[in-house]
This record gives sequence, C-alpha cells and structure tokens, in this order.
Amino acid sequence: MKMKKWLALFLAGVMLASALVSCGNGGDITPASTDAAPEVVDNQPDLPQDLDLSGDFHILVSGNYARNDFQSESDDGTAVQIAIYRRNAFMKEKYGVDVTNEDVVKFGSSNGSGTGFNKIYTDYMAGESTYDAAMIGTYDVATLAYSGYIHDLNDLKYTNLTKAYWDQAANRDLAVLGKMFYTTGDISIVDNLVTHAILFNKDMIRSYGLDNPYDLVHDDNWTLETFGALVKSVGEDLDNNGVYDEKDRYGLLTWNDPMVAILASSGDKIATVNSEGKIELSLFSERVVNLYDKFEAIVFDQAHAYNYQYDNVSGTATPSAVWNTNRDAIFTEGRALFYLNTMATVERHRDSDVDFGVLPYPKYEADQEDYGHMVSAFHSQFVCVPESAKDFDRSGAVLELLAWQGQELLTPAYYEQTLVGKSVRDEESVEMLDIIFATHVYDIGAYYDIGTYRTQLGRLFVSRAAISSMYETYKSQAEAKIAQINEVFAQTAE
Repeated sequence: MKMKKWLALFLAGVMLASALVSCGNGGDITPASTDAAPEVVDNQPDLPQDLDLSGDFHILVSGNYARNDFQSESDDGTAVQIAIYRRNAFMKEKYGVDVTNEDVVKFGSSNGSGTGFNKIYTDYMAGESTYDAAMIGTYDVATLAYSGYIHDLNDLKYTNLTKAYWDQAANRDLAVLGKMFYTTGDISIVDNLVTHAILFNKDMIRSYGLDNPYDLVHDDNWTLETFGALVKSVGEDLDNNGVYDEKDRYGLLTWNDPMVAILASSGDKIATVNSEGKIELSLFSERVVNLYDKFEAIVFDQAHAYNYQYDNVSGTATPSAVWNTNRDAIFTEGRALFYLNTMATVERHRDSDVDFGVLPYPKYEADQEDYGHMVSAFHSQFVCVPESAKDFDRSGAVLELLAWQGQELLTPAYYEQTLVGKSVRDEESVEMLDIIFATHVYDIGAYYDIGTYRTQLGRLFVSRAAISSMYETYKSQAEAKIAQINEVFAQTAE
C-alpha cells in the first residue's frame, strides 16, 4: 500500500528520535509533531452508527509462517505487539467486540489440504459456526476458495475492498470472475513481512568502489543487467581450497524461491486473470525465456553467487538444518554483497554489526513501467470468511474495522519496528520500502499451484532444466487445473 505521505512524517519522527537518543534521553523514541494540517481522506469504514457488533469475534489463524496479528496480551513489548493490543482494545471499547483467536500456525502446515483447510472444512461439514473469520495460509485458502467453503468478500455488506486499507494489488491479481474469496492489506503485516526484497551490505559497496544501489534506483537504472554486473564484482575463495562453499565471499546470497519471485519483478506471472476475469496460463513467452537466461547467468554462477539451499559440490539440496546457520553467518560476517530473501529477514539482522540497507528487486529493463515484488506463496496468509460463519454482515463489518485500525496502528508500528533499529533507519531505506510495498504482486498461478510450476521453478538449481522443456512437461496438467478452477468460479458467479 502506498504510504508516501505517512512515511515522510514517519521519517521526520525517526530523525528526531535519533537526535533525542544522542542527547541522553535514555533511548526513548518520541514521535515528531507537525503543524501542517492533515489531509482529509474519506478512508474510514462506511458503517451505520447503530450497528450492533458486540460479542466474541473468533478468528482462526493458520499457515506456514509463525505469525498471528490478532493476539497480544498487554500494552507492552514490541511496537507491533503494542499495536495489536491497542487495536483489540479499541474494538472492545468502541464496539464491544472481543477479538479472540485460535492459533494453529505451524511451519509446513499449509499445503492445500492442511490444518487451516481442514479446520474450516470440518466446521462446515459438521454444521458448526466456530469461526467468524479466518487468516489462512495461501495454499489452504486457495483450495477453500474453489471448494466452496469460504464466502465471496465482495458479497459482504459492510466490507469495501476499494478502501486504501485493503491491498488494491490483491484486488487486481486475485479476483476471478468478479469473485474475491480471500485478500489482505493493513489488517495484517504478514503480506509485508513475506514480500520478496533485497538486503545489501553498504560497507562492501564502499570497499569495492561500486555504484551506490540507491542512486541506481533513483536514476531508474536498477535493472537486472546492472544488478548482475555488481554481483559479479565480488567472489573470493577465502580458504583457497578450490571450492566455493559457505566459507567464502560472494556478490549474492540467495535461496530457491527467487526463481519464482523474479517473474514478478519483470512484470510476469505463472498465471494471470485476463480481461474476461478468468485465469489463464502466462508463464511462457520469449520475454520469460530471456529473463531466465539472464537471471540464471547470475544465480548459477557459483564463483559469485551462493544458494544456502543448494550444495555446489554435490549438485543436490542442502539439508535444511544448516540453512539458517549458513545464511546468517555469510551475511553477518560481511561475506555477501546482496541477499535475496523476504522482508522478514530484516528482523534477523537488526542487532548485527552489518551496515545494511533494503532494495527493491531490479526491473527486467529500464523502460519497464513498475517494479514488482512477489508476496511469497509459501509464507503468506489471507483473510477470509467461512461459509459457516454465523453472521456475514457482522463478519464483514468487524473485518473492515480491523483493517482500518490496522492502517492506523499496525502498519505504522511495523515500519517503526523495521526501521528504528541499529542498521536500517536511513532515508533511502524508507523510500525503498515504499517502492517495495506499493508494488506487491500476487501470482495466482503460484497460489493455486498451477502445473506445479512454482515447485519446478524453485528446483531449477538442482534440475537445471530449460524453461521451455519444463513448461511443456507440465502444460497439460496446468491447463486442466485452470479449466477446473475457472469452471467452479463460473458456477458460483451464476
């Protein structure tokens, strides 16, 4: 979501806070004040004054990423925890709504028929109304959408998805035949946390005498070609054993998932909703082939790029037990110039001594209109309303209020918690975050696991398959699933 006006004010607060800390105020962060009149924006929920929403509001929270944005025990802790507590308190004091939740978040639990799917399915089949709403992992919520177990959000009386506190990119990318069964926005920070982005080591930029990436973004020269040239400027076999491994220095630290995320950065997707509102396969084209030729020339160059999920020596997957150990050591020890991951990685390095910044993914070419940043399929969660919910009108109204208050409290707290740290708090990083979060891409082809292409793309480090042959191998499977999903959505639209 675009937050340029708010970010300008926030940055002023960050700079003032830094000044106050240096003056010996014990480290308290005091927000800056402004005499400028705030811009009046019609961006509040359109709810009747006499609407009775009181009572418990029970939310199921599930998914692969350990995140629950509806639970906080006290007005203490991190900025985000405080914001969640205050949002819940607001709902109780203003509307008499007790926000409760059932947390079943567990790594690897959302696979299309995982914990979240089964909780909603079982509730529906038993004729129960346990949940008023849910925040479900991507693969499970996608299956729920075309299985008929969650409600069209566009059909909710008091939910207005055109409001700024709902992500308009989700409206663009996820609505099929006018049906919107799940979405995200300021109601949660998960979409921001699991957005693909780049961390970079500022000291290494200076020591190698390289172009400042912030300047390249400002000059509209942050392209895949420029990025690749910088990556190939760094690569050292530090222990001189003739093997590039976790002990060496690289221009790029990466993992498997960027093989999917690079599509979004170029303006492409595995599958797209076309002008008729139907899903269509869009993975393969001459442009996509050229994209992967360029990207693979960067990430497969073992003298300059290291994948912590791939063993350069054996050509096989690295055991997951060493992923975090290797990636954390390589970046914190100043042995990676660039680091492809999600925004959640920032939290891992806030207390390190590395002077790092945040960058958008590069454009495929300079004349590309927008940047693009994939919201990770594996890690994300989306809000939905079960068909078994007791009162659709009430569910829609409460979700609208939670999203609105998320805009007021939760998203600003996330920016504060992300930026007001030891490393990432410069003006340029604020600008980069604005670019990254304003250019979300939701690849419906990855979310619905069309043709298993998301998996096949991630496996390219091991398979080294040509895009054309991989595409053809799974094309019929992909088209069959697209036809099935389109048919289901067409029936619900009648």
